[in-house]
Amino acid sequence: QILYERDSIYHHITIRQEGMERCMIFGRQRDLRQTCLDLEKPDASVFEYTAMMFAGFLFRPDAKSVCLIGLGGGYIPTVFRMHLPQVRLHSIEVDPLVAKLATQYFGFSIPAGQTLSIDDGRQFLKKSRERYDQIWLDAFNSDYIPAHMTTREFLELVKARLTDGGIVIQNLFCWSKLYDAQVATFRTVFAKVFVFEGQKSGSCIIVASDRADIEPAGLRKQAEKLGGRIGGIDLQAEAGKCKVPPVVKDAP
Repeated sequence: QILYERDSIYHHITIRQEGMERCMIFGRQRDLRQTCLDLEKPDASVFEYTAMMFAGFLFRPDAKSVCLIGLGGGYIPTVFRMHLPQVRLHSIEVDPLVAKLATQYFGFSIPAGQTLSIDDGRQFLKKSRERYDQIWLDAFNSDYIPAHMTTREFLELVKARLTDGGIVIQNLFCWSKLYDAQVATFRTVFAKVFVFEGQKSGSCIIVASDRADIEPAGLRKQAEKLGGRIGGIDLQAEAGKCKVPPVVKDAP
């Protein structure tokens, strides 16, 4: 069932529902689902990559502030609202219509402790001087990550907006022709770069930091300390997807 279909200034956006699963889709030719939500279990991760992104809390369980670039339907802020109310979350979304549809169709709201800016993610970080314990990069157009969020200069800006020992997490496709180059680019900016590889999807997550004590060896133990779960997300299962070291080809 198509609930909504229209062009915004950035995307062709469709809201589609099948059973209890509601999805936001960008683009006309490709079925690139930006967000899918289980209406009965809104904290369950329909996409594998969103669950992997919460593995950031295995590296920085003490995180008090997170910046999320790319709102989509607002699944990630919903999990923060339901299960991590103590963490201050600032979401950045370039498309005002996306934010409106997230509220109208996906139950997105801005509770105390969360804020939302309508802005380009790179421009926001350039203008703001605030620093975060974690920065999550989940910005996609109808094809891939916007080009200006894949460069070394952008990652250097992100690094400058992290607190001491902060981490950056980026969602990307393992099968992309740019995958190896993106890992190589992260390695030119950050001392520690890890990859989580999806087992049921073509998604990968890059986690990067300069913090010396961040190592994957203790991830399962850290998952136990956090109670094993964040809402519907099994942290033990996500910890097992970390590849050390990530296998990448030589790339520019």
